[in-house]
Amino acid sequence: MKTLSFLPALVLAGFLAACATQPDTSHFVSLGSHRGYYIIEPGSPLQKKLGYDQAPVSDTADPLHRGYGNDVIAFRFNRAGRLAAPPAYIVQVKPDPQTARSLASLVQGVSTRDQIERLFPPGNRRFIQPDGGLLVYHDVAVHDALEQLTQPGSAR
Repeated sequence: MKTLSFLPALVLAGFLAACATQPDTSHFVSLGSHRGYYIIEPGSPLQKKLGYDQAPVSDTADPLHRGYGNDVIAFRFNRAGRLAAPPAYIVQVKPDPQTARSLASLVQGVSTRDQIERLFPPGNRRFIQPDGGLLVYHDVAVHDALEQLTQPGSAR
């Protein structure tokens, strides 16, 4: 009988451990003078601080998406069409290596919108900024097979 009295406490401890949030790993990847990019987890404080809180990320864990979703790369351009700030890669799980290499090739103040659109498909959403610059969000399609397998009604 004594073991049963500890059962509710054990279940509660397991529940609380499962609900614990992971630490935010958003950070800046510095690659030298005027080079680098942000890796941002969706919903992180850094995403809001940088002004990317409206980024159109779709979660692969959403039951309606069945393991498919999209990460987003945010670019800020000045009036002259040059990269005005380090890009931000808003990523759900881990960055795609090819996308990270492409971001590493960009130089703030030098790389142009045309050059960036040759590396990435044209942006899905564009917003004119108060300073006359442009904020562009580019979708990066992602697929999480594990999420697809854990969705209700999926083949196992």
